Amino acid sequence: MPKIEIGGRSFYYEPIGEHGDPLVFLSGLGGDHRAFSRPQRHFAGRFRTFAFDARDSGRSDRDPHGYTTADMAGDVAGWMDAIGIGPAHVVGQSLGGLVAQELVLSRPDLVKSLVLASTHAGAAPWRQAVIESWIAMRALLDAGSFTRAVLPWLVAPTYYEREGGVQGLIQYAERNPWPQDADAFARLARAAMNHQARDRLHAIAVPCLVLIGELDLVNPPRVSEELVRMIPGARLVVIPGAGHMPHVEDQSRFRGAIEEFLTRDERSATTTY
Repeated sequence: MPKIEIGGRSFYYEPIGEHGDPLVFLSGLGGDHRAFSRPQRHFAGRFRTFAFDARDSGRSDRDPHGYTTADMAGDVAGWMDAIGIGPAHVVGQSLGGLVAQELVLSRPDLVKSLVLASTHAGAAPWRQAVIESWIAMRALLDAGSFTRAVLPWLVAPTYYEREGGVQGLIQYAERNPWPQDADAFARLARAAMNHQARDRLHAIAVPCLVLIGELDLVNPPRVSEELVRMIPGARLVVIPGAGHMPHVEDQSRFRGAIEEFLTRDERSATTTY
């Protein structure tokens, strides 16, 4: 499968689809290209879809040094330049949304539209403390146990009533063929902790959808409302009953919101599906 060298590191990406505009997926903390496998397949009939493994994730190289979300955006830009897929629609979830912000601010020529899912404009002390607690837990726990410990932060209560849902996510982490060790997780987490774009988001000039789960504890809807206020023309979609992982918890509404945005249907500034 495709790998590419950027800045002396090897990066993996998963392409699906042969026709239409490019559509790029950037996963959240602890995730990799597999996180968007179902949305990729859904959109592959109309778009050339790509899921990119960030440094320290999936099948991409590990990086023993610290880095920032801007550095990660540089990786994405280098990859897009190398394979010639800009400008693209870019979907970033959580940490991927932070990287997407840095990408559109540094290389607006590469971004046709932007979906920021379950993400924020810059880390506040409370969120930094949450992430520090995750770093500490990950240092002590294996991948499966860590997933079990943090899932109450990541999915809404109703997800625990879904047969096989929680256990499926734990097994997903345990059976990862390209496991992420605790040090790699910590480096990515600290990149997220140090992200700040509040004073720059006004420069975003592409269509932007801000997508949030109604019950997201990590990035609650008020945080997404802040993003919408800062990004000119941005629209907000709230997915009812979902937490921090709407692409997992309510795949149909997650895909539907993005599909409507990409087809440019006129809607009100705030929509509940």
